Amino acid sequence: MGVVEPIDRQVGQRIAAAREERGMSQRAFAAQLGWPSGTLANYESGRRRLTLSHLAHIARTLDRSPAAFLVESPTAALLLERIGGDEELSRQVAYFISTLDDPLPEPP
Repeated sequence: MGVVEPIDRQVGQRIAAAREERGMSQRAFAAQLGWPSGTLANYESGRRRLTLSHLAHIARTLDRSPAAFLVESPTAALLLERIGGDEELSRQVAYFISTLDDPLPEPP
């Protein structure tokens, strides 16, 4: 097995926290995912690296955005969840971001 990277451990901890928020044991969640509980334990501890497809499967099962597990800030994770779940809000944020470099209009 390779070196455990901090990001692997951090994402695993975020997954474990999201699972615990739902009141699910590791064994019950692994069963819901269709995986052995040892596999989930290795992902949550960071001993095993997650593939994007496994992260997406975990996120879908927890009704979360995969991106929310990749950011450090809980506030940023909540924003990603909110923006990702609302198409109109996503368009508004995209528009806002696209105009950040535009010059400010002259005052009247």
